[in-house]
Amino acid sequence: MSAGTTASAGGASGLASRARRARLLDAVLLAVLVGFCALFVVWPIACFVWQGLAPAADGSTFASVLADNAGLLANSALVGVLASALSCVVALAVALVITFGPRLWSRVVTGLVAVSMISPPFVASLAYVELFGRRGLITHGILGLSVSPYGWQGVVLMQALFFAAINVILFTSVLGRVDRASIQAALDLGAPMRRVFSDIIVPLVRPATYVCLLLTFVRSVSDYATPVVIGGKFDTVATQIYVRVVGFSDLRGAAMLNVLLFAVSVVAFLAYRRLDAGVSAASGSLGVSARPAPDEAGFRLTGPVGVAAHAICALFSAFLAVLYLTIAHAAFTRGMGWSAPFTLENLEHLMTFDLGSLRRSIVFSLVTALVSTALGLLAAYYTRRRRVRASVALDFVTTVAYTLPGICLGLGYILAFNRPPVELVGTSAILIAVLAAKELAISTRAFSSALAQVPAELDMAAADLGTPAVGILGRVLAPNLLEAAGVSLVNGFSSAMVSYSAVLFLVTPANKTAVFELFDALSGGKYGEAAMVSLAIIVVTTLVNVIFYKFLLKGRK
Repeated sequence: MSAGTTASAGGASGLASRARRARLLDAVLLAVLVGFCALFVVWPIACFVWQGLAPAADGSTFASVLADNAGLLANSALVGVLASALSCVVALAVALVITFGPRLWSRVVTGLVAVSMISPPFVASLAYVELFGRRGLITHGILGLSVSPYGWQGVVLMQALFFAAINVILFTSVLGRVDRASIQAALDLGAPMRRVFSDIIVPLVRPATYVCLLLTFVRSVSDYATPVVIGGKFDTVATQIYVRVVGFSDLRGAAMLNVLLFAVSVVAFLAYRRLDAGVSAASGSLGVSARPAPDEAGFRLTGPVGVAAHAICALFSAFLAVLYLTIAHAAFTRGMGWSAPFTLENLEHLMTFDLGSLRRSIVFSLVTALVSTALGLLAAYYTRRRRVRASVALDFVTTVAYTLPGICLGLGYILAFNRPPVELVGTSAILIAVLAAKELAISTRAFSSALAQVPAELDMAAADLGTPAVGILGRVLAPNLLEAAGVSLVNGFSSAMVSYSAVLFLVTPANKTAVFELFDALSGGKYGEAAMVSLAIIVVTTLVNVIFYKFLLKGRK
């Protein structure tokens, strides 16, 4: 055999070996994705559904639990409907001002919204007590009143205002694609502003409005912390689930109530999937949105619609500004009231007792961001680009984990992983797993939006040159996905830093995070300590976001 023949055979053998390794790596990556979704999404859901629907030893059934807790369901529905409606009204008004308002005003509002999105879920409740409690800065300090701030009204108000920030992002992404020239032309032809709003803007935002209503409703009915802090005697399904688990160790009863929340989330999910196509078509990207470039010569909000939008936006912005000023005030004062003395005791307590929890939060959040980003990249690639056989099922699983109330998924983890062969309860790994599962949908959407901008012809050209599928992902697609990866990382970190309900039943003293130190201080009436922990969380998360947008995206435009 000649040397040339030997070399040729060796080259062919090397190519075949590399092809086998590429196929093996491809199979391994897909198996990792499918395995994670099966183990950390499907299995926990199956566990609590089975536990909740199976007949109990005492004869209680799901139907009887449903009948016995009709009042809780009514309470949750009341808060969910009112908070959703109010949140969407506020969010749409704010989004209109951000999109069509003056540049400086838009930037100020956008900054306030961004800060509220990275705040702990019940920081608004803390400010509510500080402002409107019996010794509140407004009720007692300014008005001289001593009234109780607790009840369903406060729950609705705080949920609506806090959830509004998330909805603002969606509405802004949709409104950013409005043809301003067409609107201006309609106005120049004599069409009143109300006709422009009803005939052009409303049809455009209608699908997004439905999505916001659905997702806000799910978040509201699954919110545990806000009703506990400011609800008083007002009880909901979510709070009762917590009481049954923590107070009575009644996992079965909690699972039955959990199924109720799950049923709500499934209905919302199915509706969301039906409406999502319309939103995506209108916005172009639901997962990654940006403030559209202002058009100084273009359309501006005028007339009654403009006045109403600016008024609502001003009130919302004032609320956020006062909220964070109140948090800062409480963090460095002893007691309540404008004349409360300055102190560094809360900072000393943070550095002495809460610093470990803050460090754990940062580490958990970083790992969660990395895991959810890696899995989101794989999910987007296999479901939206490769469209493998299981792509529809994978897309369903990744999305339902996001729409599922955190408290539902957390209880599922308790039931699924509290015994061999996969005993994770009490470990840090279970916290990272549940947080990554919740954030997987956002990461997937970010990468899917970026992949949609990369021509499929590049994949085919690389394949024609003999590049394996994994090689196409690594060498062709990955360089075009860096921005999406950054968005996924910062979103995963920010969300994990303030996540509460999903890990409510999974946190132990050994792996307690900062947000739980905040809640413990708030529940114990230690508002100064709670404010300091809240401030620390906001500062850390804000720094991460600033670094990201300042340095990683500085070459974006």
